[in-house]
Amino acid sequence: MKRLFTLLILCALSLSATGQFCGKNYDVEVEDIVERAAQLEGAKPRLVLVGSSSIRKWDGVESLFGGYEVVNAGFGGSCFEDLLRYREDLIYGLQPDVLFIYEGDNDLVSGRNVEEVVEVASRLLEEISETLPSANVVLIAPKPSIARYALFGTYLDLNEELRSMAGEQGCDFVDFWNVMHDDDGRLRKELFVSDGVHLNEAGYGVWVDELRRVVPWVFGE
Repeated sequence: MKRLFTLLILCALSLSATGQFCGKNYDVEVEDIVERAAQLEGAKPRLVLVGSSSIRKWDGVESLFGGYEVVNAGFGGSCFEDLLRYREDLIYGLQPDVLFIYEGDNDLVSGRNVEEVVEVASRLLEEISETLPSANVVLIAPKPSIARYALFGTYLDLNEELRSMAGEQGCDFVDFWNVMHDDDGRLRKELFVSDGVHLNEAGYGVWVDELRRVVPWVFGE
């Protein structure tokens, strides 16, 4: 019995580290995002950040992107296919002037292969370019993390495919992989909270520095 209990605990910890599976019902989360966005005044250009929990947990984005009316439309555990499913509410309905997209992290952990992820991402980006032709899209590559580092080769393959696709679609592309490693190529574990997946304040600080370097126009620089 004790051994069985230990195995159950280990399985639960494993599921916690790898995140939720794709395809969950996010109706409640999406409704809340839409309601919050509807309360904004609309006096500035709108910047929408959409994607999984690395977006949802990013505090301070309103002041960071002070030149915009900011909507944090992150919904934790999501994948590209979920964003595609909720695109009418979270993208087209919010009418972004600037759109940040972060997906792909949970996709790989949920067993999707690179080709499957790229197929959905490509469909989404093509549709966005047709529906919102004046929007500036910034595609963010899946980040490395402690808990998911065993899949690093697959992550790198996906990121290269996404980089190529972003270029074809005229999107800006930001990849935090290198800056989240030290000069010796070791993952900087001090950038993560205790679950080994999500970022702490220092981790988001690294993101901001790289964003300022790669897409300075977002900051008016």
